[in-house]
Amino acid sequence: MNTPFEEIERERLPTLYEVLIQRTSTPVDLWTFYTYLSQYPYAINYLDFWIDLMAHTRLCKDYVLMVRQSLIEEGEGHEDIQSVTTSVLMNTLMEGEDASRTPTSGGDGPNRVSKILEEWRRSNGNEMDISNGNLSHLMDDFLESREQTGKPYLSTRQLLKNAMHLVRTYIESDSKSDRYLTNIPESLRQELIRDVLHDGKYDPELFHELKDIIYQFLEIDCFPKFLSQVALHNLHDEISNWRFHKIARDNINSDTEYQYNGGHTPFSNYTVLSRIIFGLCWLGIGFWIGYTLIFLNYSRAIRVVTVVPFAVGMYYVVCGLYQVDIIYTWFGVTQRIMYGEMKERQDIVLEDADKIPWILCVFGGRHRLLRIQHAFINRLLLRRGLWCTLIVAAATACLTVIFSCVPGKRL
Repeated sequence: MNTPFEEIERERLPTLYEVLIQRTSTPVDLWTFYTYLSQYPYAINYLDFWIDLMAHTRLCKDYVLMVRQSLIEEGEGHEDIQSVTTSVLMNTLMEGEDASRTPTSGGDGPNRVSKILEEWRRSNGNEMDISNGNLSHLMDDFLESREQTGKPYLSTRQLLKNAMHLVRTYIESDSKSDRYLTNIPESLRQELIRDVLHDGKYDPELFHELKDIIYQFLEIDCFPKFLSQVALHNLHDEISNWRFHKIARDNINSDTEYQYNGGHTPFSNYTVLSRIIFGLCWLGIGFWIGYTLIFLNYSRAIRVVTVVPFAVGMYYVVCGLYQVDIIYTWFGVTQRIMYGEMKERQDIVLEDADKIPWILCVFGGRHRLLRIQHAFINRLLLRRGLWCTLIVAAATACLTVIFSCVPGKRL
């Protein structure tokens, strides 16, 4: 039985949001979108920030869920604790309010949180005063005391450090980071610097306005170009490689190795131009054979042999101009827009390559090909391949008839 997303893939192209939450399949998955944007340094900075912000948001949610679960276990039998929502709990921890004060949106839940922490503080001899804005620090100590072996431990200090990393990497200064985000409002930039670096806030909601700006930029300026490239074509000239991508090099850590493993033929690296040139050469051979047979006054039946070079030549010229390989569309494969990838992804690349028929690997490089798993894109490329087939057939027929039917004259 197909999942809802598989049903959607049969009907239309994906949206940017579906790509960002990794609900799409090749060739419109998040990794392909990321590699596509890697040729535009400023655009890839925006996507990097989005990914890092989503990771920070997940960390905050994990922390709040961990806090909530610990408080439920500590205050079993108190229904008001179990009714505390994660948003209210996060606001309570972020504000670090006096235990005697209760936020208007929190009801009695946050007040009960403070009471449980106060009881725990007294029973453990902790001298930290919860009324001095130390709620978050007291919660860290509370969680650390209840930490179980084998379970990851998060603290507000880690969340704050992560938020500071976001600001210093993407927002603070272009002289301090190559991943600095350009073209964002200066007032928003200064507000984030003040809230995170000076006031020590880490709530993901602080970045909400910037997240909307980035999403609009990716959706309006980048994503339509990406779709037109990967959804309408299965031939791609290889784009900039990680080896020359300074931003990617800066992200390399000791456990990750980047290497270039591109193809060894022009058909792999410059697949569009090489096909056009190769096709023009075959057309030239066809014209040469055709004129030779005409001026040697060979019979029309013999001159029909020009159909072979004309067919091959038109095939490669049309495929190069439309960037759609007809045979690729029959087998449902497409070229990767970039082959040089992280070493940790090589196993995936090789596994995909093993599924590609060897007949398709004559041109374009075997390891640059991958299966199209998106049903709508597969049908779309198949229709474009059919249109290219009609053009090739019509052009080949016209040239063959012309060179076969004109009167011959021996010079």
